[in-house]
Amino acid sequence: MTIAFSIDFPRIVAVEVTGSAKKPRLKRVAVGELAEPRNEDGTMVADRQAHLNGQVAKFIKENKLASGKQYLLVGPDAMRFRDLRLAFSDKRQINRVLPFQVEALIPNVPIEEMSLGYISLMKEPEGSLLLVHAADKGYIRQRLTALEEAGCSIEAIDSHLSGTLNLGLLHPELAADKPPTLWLDFAGTTAAVILLDHGNVQAARVFVSPYLAGASGATATATDAKSVADQARREAEVRAREIAAKNATDSVTLPSGDSTSLPKGESVNMGAAQVADRIRHMSRDDLMKFIQRVGIEARRTLAMSRHDVEPVRLVVSGLGAQGGDLATLLSNELQLESGTAIALMDSVSSKGEVSAPDLGELTYLTGVALKGLGRDLTGIDFRYGDLAPGTLLDYARTPLAFTATLALLFGGILFLVSYTHVRRYEADILYLRDQEPNLRYYFDKVAFKDVDKTKKASKQVLAERSYAVDEEDAANEITTNHKKLADHQKRLEGKTTDNFERPVPADVVLSLVLKTISDAKPSYDFALLRVDVKNNNLNLVFLASQSETPEDLKGVGGVKEADRMFDAFRKLTRSDPKMFQDEPKLSYGARTQPGPGGRNADVVTLQIPLVKPERKKPAATTSTTKPKGT
Repeated sequence: MTIAFSIDFPRIVAVEVTGSAKKPRLKRVAVGELAEPRNEDGTMVADRQAHLNGQVAKFIKENKLASGKQYLLVGPDAMRFRDLRLAFSDKRQINRVLPFQVEALIPNVPIEEMSLGYISLMKEPEGSLLLVHAADKGYIRQRLTALEEAGCSIEAIDSHLSGTLNLGLLHPELAADKPPTLWLDFAGTTAAVILLDHGNVQAARVFVSPYLAGASGATATATDAKSVADQARREAEVRAREIAAKNATDSVTLPSGDSTSLPKGESVNMGAAQVADRIRHMSRDDLMKFIQRVGIEARRTLAMSRHDVEPVRLVVSGLGAQGGDLATLLSNELQLESGTAIALMDSVSSKGEVSAPDLGELTYLTGVALKGLGRDLTGIDFRYGDLAPGTLLDYARTPLAFTATLALLFGGILFLVSYTHVRRYEADILYLRDQEPNLRYYFDKVAFKDVDKTKKASKQVLAERSYAVDEEDAANEITTNHKKLADHQKRLEGKTTDNFERPVPADVVLSLVLKTISDAKPSYDFALLRVDVKNNNLNLVFLASQSETPEDLKGVGGVKEADRMFDAFRKLTRSDPKMFQDEPKLSYGARTQPGPGGRNADVVTLQIPLVKPERKKPAATTSTTKPKGT
């Protein structure tokens, strides 16, 4: 979705276009009135910018136009066009010298008050021919400010001629497969003469529409035409106010061709129906003068340009119902083979959804909106330099500076407060250490006054009784000596901790051994000879029967007694890795003498390593600062 705005008294127009660059679709046309900047007593408003801002903001809000890509059209009254020949065609060099060249072409306007763009009409080895577009910077800034204050974000700013080219070259009659064509477009106060060859612009000029001057003929000067145009504008403003006042009390029937969305007044930028009506009411002499005047402007354009082709056909647009007749007359005047009249808005599909009003600016406003769809034949954008949109840093500069100032001020205040607090804290600590009687006096004369100095004491006790001095850090001196007193007090109260190794709980081990032997189902011949729990080892010595009958083995899964005991203790060591470090090792001793009934048993030894007990770590201290001066 792309929107183009045209803001010229007495109305503001917005065109919304969707679709693609090759198949655009007109979605809607919004038209609003621009009230005259006057107070209730008839005097002019002092702040015209604020007045325009309010009018535009109201229009944007009512029509919900603050989204999508947005463009601004520079109307014909704020544009100047000049032909410029240069001895080179490099774009970087053209951009570098363009302001100085245009300053000589338009000497009556300071170059600082103009925004420049150009169309390259012809490139040759010896140079290039440009059509320079010079826009009034004050005109742009006033309207750009109003739109941005209303919440719009303008992507680019372009002229009405660029819009005409963008839209017109979509029409089949101006396609690239057509022979060289002379194209005459009439839109409100201006008319354009464009020479096309295979879709490329070879020459272009813009002049004041002759019908505004009453078709004064070839003798009418540009100054006369502009003065008549100004008079027509003043008359249109008077008619607009008169009709608006009448509409307040009476219902007015709009003439045919007008849209109900149009304001209740006539703009000097007339639509095709109004142009056709004005031409239809010309006398025969005035009509012939109109034809001659347009013919002179067309021949002048061809004579001023250097082109290798001659047009063989004429295409006329913007003349409404009279376009066909005038195209024939103009083709005869220019001695061309044929003349065809077209409507440029036929290039834009509306699918019956939009009833386009009869506005003179509708065609080139739609063409400017096509820039948002990727169709931009000229590449002109007047929004550069001091008109360029601000970067994120530009918008954030003021709040960032304000925030940085506040942060610096707040940080300075915190530093002063902290510095004062620290100095006072240090003074309090020094006072606490050096006051009379001080901490050293208590340490030497009070805490250990009853100590028998003749009795030999350990190094730990002597260290606890000695006062640690730290001249550089009074806080560390107080903390260290406080810890000495606290440790000495705990030792006297028996609250000290040791770090001796804890033995293996033999009773628990013995209980596990007896339970394991019972689970292994000992035989009649089994006898536990010795259980030793020492040196982190468990040693078992027992008698394992060698006289078990097959009937005896059936009840124990067919496993002999020595193997049963080994398997049982191996299962025990695996189930409790926190107590047993490894699996048991089996070894056989001498076989015993035969017992009653000739029964035999082997002396079996099982060695099971126990987990080594860890040395208990000393309790963590409250301060790890090493005392100085001890």
